[in-house]
Amino acid sequence: MGKARILIVEDEAVVAENLEMAISDAGYDVVGRAASADDAVNAAIAHKPDLILMDIILIGDKTGIDASYEIKEKLDIPIIFLTAYSDLEFIDRAKNTEPYAYIVKPFQEAQLFASIEMALYKSQVARKLKESEEWFSTTLRSIGDAVIATDISGCVTFTNPASEELTGWKQEDAVGKPLEDIFNIINEETGEKMENLAEGVLRGRALELTDQSVLIARDGVKVPIADSGAPIRDGKGDIIGAVLVFQDVTGHRQAEKRIEEEYRRAEFYIDLMGHDINNMSQIASGYLDLLSRTPGLPPESRKYVEVALGHVRKSADIVSGVKTLSEIRSGEVELAKIDIYPAFASAVATVMAQPRDVEINSDISPGKYVIRGNTLLPNVFSNLLNNAVKFDRHDLVEIDVDISSSDDGRYWRLEFKDRGRGINGDYKTIIFNRLEQAGASAQGSGLGLTITKYIVESYGGNIRVVDRIEGDRTQGSNFIVLLPKWDGD
Repeated sequence: MGKARILIVEDEAVVAENLEMAISDAGYDVVGRAASADDAVNAAIAHKPDLILMDIILIGDKTGIDASYEIKEKLDIPIIFLTAYSDLEFIDRAKNTEPYAYIVKPFQEAQLFASIEMALYKSQVARKLKESEEWFSTTLRSIGDAVIATDISGCVTFTNPASEELTGWKQEDAVGKPLEDIFNIINEETGEKMENLAEGVLRGRALELTDQSVLIARDGVKVPIADSGAPIRDGKGDIIGAVLVFQDVTGHRQAEKRIEEEYRRAEFYIDLMGHDINNMSQIASGYLDLLSRTPGLPPESRKYVEVALGHVRKSADIVSGVKTLSEIRSGEVELAKIDIYPAFASAVATVMAQPRDVEINSDISPGKYVIRGNTLLPNVFSNLLNNAVKFDRHDLVEIDVDISSSDDGRYWRLEFKDRGRGINGDYKTIIFNRLEQAGASAQGSGLGLTITKYIVESYGGNIRVVDRIEGDRTQGSNFIVLLPKWDGD
């Protein structure tokens, strides 16, 4: 920093001269001298010094105290009062101008310089603190969330514009009042008031509001809010106040309500569709089955009947798949301890019942591989095995299913290796997306792998597909499934 710039206000010329000489010799820069209050104010405005040495008794009708009041209104400059013993009656009045020090004449240079250095230091610290407070206050006033701060007793010390808008309390009216007076929170369902909100935060506890928390504004308007609170601590870690941050969640709650209504409506349509389509499918399936058994039915007609019967069954599978997806996404199915083997064996039995020559090789055994899952697990294995059979054109369909522990020990790693036509690189990333399959001649509803993905992820697992033989997709695919191991008792 450069030299400190000092303005001397002293009506006794000899004293002013001696002060200037001493101050200059000590390395300070004297920017000017004044003998009256008006001259002192004008000099302060013109030079904007770092410090003013102000005599209390000046020539004219005004005192140095009067000049200090005027300077304080216009500029933030530290002032040290110079006073004689006879001026002590002015001290009480001078206190209101918040001077940085008093020096009684006659004074020692050491005392003078110590007072100057202390005043400059305190002024610098105060200026930085003020800048920090202004920056902090500006930040709090600029953010969209409502903010209320309190002191250690729970009385309001600050509110930002967002808080003023929500509570209806202006900062000038709120400051000094207990938090409960302006932050009136009730439970919307019970109507009970939540007491001592600040007290809990001041004790270091988290603010606990429910989904039914409602703010009663000053005009009586009810505003649903979401809130958080934290204690304000000083440099020693001691709690000196509390800060609450909250926001109006009216729009959020309305959106949640609309989503919930739409979800219930969708569930109703799914149930209605499933019920009616299943009924129609059963009726159609029954008549087609009877028709296929008709004696003397021409082979070509029998073929058409079998194709139609296959599509009816697929429509039933689609309805079942949609219901399964709905259950998974709603989170209604709880997770529990599940042995992989029964689910896998059930899926294998279903696949082996198809009119194709299928060979499934696996070392999965009962009681050894346990995961956190649910009753939907057989769907995972059935979908993967059926998918492998569907896209394998060999006379003998061979599928290897290997199981091992993941590298981190948290999952069972299952690999379903087929020898089908394989999957192009671009399709590997979208094959689990709804209604998308790998290849232009894809068959089925397109929901099987999507359902598989959702089930696995609902367990906290993962599924992906790679080439069975790396770099040669024509040799078949390898579906890798990670299922979380059971970590309970």
